[in-house]
Amino acid sequence: MGKVRKRPFQQVLVPGEVLEESWAHGSDSIDFIAMDEGELVFVDTATKCGGYDMPQEEPDRERFGRIAAACVAESEVENLTSIRYDIVSLLVVDSEKVLLRHHKNVLNDGR
Repeated sequence: MGKVRKRPFQQVLVPGEVLEESWAHGSDSIDFIAMDEGELVFVDTATKCGGYDMPQEEPDRERFGRIAAACVAESEVENLTSIRYDIVSLLVVDSEKVLLRHHKNVLNDGR
């Protein structure tokens, strides 16, 4: 993983410590990879400007599995207890207002 970069929007969008931004493996990519209290967190973001509906949030279990497997194989993450897939949606209402919705562990199906 690369050097940690801190930016104000990351502190709002991504839990924990950001490890990677715009990470890609083959044709798959993810917006952020973070470490949050022992959990490796993969975060997709969806943004829409204007309107009244939040952007579409479409979790993709197969793509997530490929990304997670590739990332864990390539990284040297220590103290990993689990992995999680989050989606953060932003609706930009105007230049001063943004609605944010954060879905944690969107693929948790109770298993």
